[in-house]
Amino acid sequence: MENKIKVVELFAGVGGFRLGLEGWQGKSASSNYKKDLKSAYEVVWSNQWEPSTKTQHASLVYENRFGKNGHCNEDVSVVDVSKIPDHDMLVGGFPCQDYSVATTLKNSNFPLIPKLSQNEY
Repeated sequence: MENKIKVVELFAGVGGFRLGLEGWQGKSASSNYKKDLKSAYEVVWSNQWEPSTKTQHASLVYENRFGKNGHCNEDVSVVDVSKIPDHDMLVGGFPCQDYSVATTLKNSNFPLIPKLSQNEY
């Protein structure tokens, strides 16, 4: 398909948005990867970064699944925006609450981290 919609995927995790948009190996996610998919989307750049962890597990899974080309494993707040390619659509994954650093911080006794009520999540 010519003229695909170029996508940037932030907070990519292990690639859930990408699977939904591009499918897997030319197969549709909604068909349990049995039917062919001619996707109108192409992820041109992705970012996954876990603060406060030495091993970037989600990013490693993403790279293993989709390759390192166009994938960034840096804190998105310090990425030089000139390195992010032109794109038509921006998507971002919300943290998995059970595994997120945000859950760890919410339960922290560290005095500089304000306690957030359940309604703020």
